Amino acid sequence: MSIEGRQARDAKVGRLLLWEGRVSRARLIAEYGLSAIRASEWLRDFRESFPEWVSWDSRLKADQATARAYTDAERAAKSSRPSDIDAMLVPYAPDAPGRPLSISWDFVHTSPRTFSRLNLAITDRQRVKFQYCSMSHPELHERVIEPHSLVRAGRRWHVRGFCLLRQDFRDFVLGRMSKAQLLEQPSQADAESDVAWSTLVKVRLVAHPRLNSAQQLVVRNEYFNGASARVESCRAALLNYMVQELMAATDVTRQVPPDYQLAVENTEECRQWLFMT
Repeated sequence: MSIEGRQARDAKVGRLLLWEGRVSRARLIAEYGLSAIRASEWLRDFRESFPEWVSWDSRLKADQATARAYTDAERAAKSSRPSDIDAMLVPYAPDAPGRPLSISWDFVHTSPRTFSRLNLAITDRQRVKFQYCSMSHPELHERVIEPHSLVRAGRRWHVRGFCLLRQDFRDFVLGRMSKAQLLEQPSQADAESDVAWSTLVKVRLVAHPRLNSAQQLVVRNEYFNGASARVESCRAALLNYMVQELMAATDVTRQVPPDYQLAVENTEECRQWLFMT
């Protein structure tokens, strides 16, 4: 096998290891459709390439990512020099000739170390502790949560979970976290007990009423396939993110064109979830 082929395989294994916190033969089979023998070969070769990145967990029958793996990954992310690790830091496939171009200005850095700790906490049902800052509380402070879901909303990754400080379910932005650490205490909360997560809200989207009739037709053709409106179901906990991503007005007297071309028509029905604090 060529060096390029070996590096491409290592990158696929390393991407799973860094972002999910561990990698196994079963995971490679599920992700890439490999045979059991082929998956074992990929893992063996990766261990040879990055022997200090993995630690075998006999109970889970998986290779766990070591602290050295994340130290090397973070150093590569900050370096301007090309590295074999670069491809592992990108959790999506790069554009290729003949493939439609997807343009994204992603200014928010998501740490694979943080992402993987949260992923493992969700998978293994454990609590996780981290340092956090927010617009309402910009000083670094400690939070402990019982996470149940990771979700990308717009340009940012969020984790949803039960916050022991607030005694309620909350969203946390991964880019504002640091020093994430798995705790031994098991997580008791789950998605089913998160009312805002398990509640589905129907959102009726229309062209902004302050557009003229010709402009409204343009919007309807673009977003609704010519229909007068579009109804979408959304988890209540994610409703604000959906509205922000679509730039849909919730107050048509204040949020007006040209900045807003869409509007939420059934604002009153959504009000409980739209303006959650």
